[in-house]
Amino acid sequence: MKTKFIIPLVGRLVGSLVGSLVGSLVGSLVGRPVGKFARSLVGLCLLAVLISDTVPVLAQEKPKQSTDMNAKKLREMEKKGLRPPSGPSFFIGPVEGSALFSILLSDGSGRSVSGSFTQYQIEVFEAVLQAAKDFAVTNEAAGTTAPITTRLMDQHEWSLFVDVSKIGSQSRLYLSLVSVSGRLTAPVGEITRGSKKEQSPLLFDILSRVQEARSGIKPQQ
Repeated sequence: MKTKFIIPLVGRLVGSLVGSLVGSLVGSLVGRPVGKFARSLVGLCLLAVLISDTVPVLAQEKPKQSTDMNAKKLREMEKKGLRPPSGPSFFIGPVEGSALFSILLSDGSGRSVSGSFTQYQIEVFEAVLQAAKDFAVTNEAAGTTAPITTRLMDQHEWSLFVDVSKIGSQSRLYLSLVSVSGRLTAPVGEITRGSKKEQSPLLFDILSRVQEARSGIKPQQ
C-alpha cells in the first residue's frame, strides 16, 4: 500500500522543526555537527518507522463496534430530520454549546463510530477528502492484474483518512474514522474512470457535507 500525505503549511513547519531538533540531538551524541541533509534523513527514517508501525493494511483492519450511538445521538439526529444510518452513511454537525463538530460514520452492517472534532481537524478532513476525490479520477497508481491501494491522509492528523483501490478503470473508495470510541472503515462508493456518465459516490457527498459544515464556521473575533 502506498501512502500519500496531505501536508498543510503547519505540518511542513512542524516537520522541519522536528527534523532540526532530532539532527541537533544526534550531533551532540556523535560529537560533531550534523548537516541539513542528515537532519532530513533522520526525520524521514523516524517517519518511515512511525508509518510502518501505525498504518496497517486495509485487509487487516478489524473495526470495533462503537457503543457511542446512544439515545442522545439519536435524538440529535431526529432534531435535524435525519434517520439513523441503514447503509454506509456519514453525518456531520456542530455540537450545541461548543466549537466542536460531531461526526458519525456507519458501514451499513450495524457498526458505527462517532466522535467530536475541532474546527482545525474539520479543515484537515476537507483537504484529505478533496485530495482523495482528485486522485480517484486519475489513472495514477492503477493496477492491471491486481488492485493497487493508496492511502491519503494528513501527516499529523490521522483521525480521518481515505483508501483508494484502483484496478483497470475502477476506483473503489474506503473512508476510515478514528475516535476515542473506536475505529471504523466503510466503503464510500466507486467510480469508473473515463466514463461520460455522471458519477456520485458517497465520498463526493461526504466532501460536500464537510464543506457545508466548514462554511458555517464563524471567524473568531
